[in-house]
Amino acid sequence: MKNPLHIRPLVASDRPDWDVMWAGYLTFYKSSLTPDISDDTFARLLSGELIGLIAEDAQGRVQGFAHAILHAGTWSPKPVCYLEDLFVRDTARGQGAGRALIEALAARGRAEGWLRLYWQTADDNHTAQVLYDKVATRTTWLRYELEL
Repeated sequence: MKNPLHIRPLVASDRPDWDVMWAGYLTFYKSSLTPDISDDTFARLLSGELIGLIAEDAQGRVQGFAHAILHAGTWSPKPVCYLEDLFVRDTARGQGAGRALIEALAARGRAEGWLRLYWQTADDNHTAQVLYDKVATRTTWLRYELEL
């Protein structure tokens, strides 16, 4: 890590940086969303319905984000956290922001008594998998989707 990072909750003034990173995230996954969906997502991150974290470098520049959903599970009374989105700016990759965001979310989970933190990535996202293989256990589960 070249610069010390600070992980903090997302706030309303992060919107311009978030918009740029959100667009980059969607582009990476070859997706697009209408502005009203992005507006709704940002509002839910601010309200606390979703968990939003920001990684800042030592100069206060926003370098990445994490979005997560805390939910009930059936195998334990403890809540489970799904890390839905993790993104780090191209210029900040390899400097520890992704790891710091995951570790901050995990620390919150330990402090609040969550059962687990889990996430998924595309099978061809090898760059992210290098980090994920260092911080978590890869499972053998396959994902299926049914659009409603």
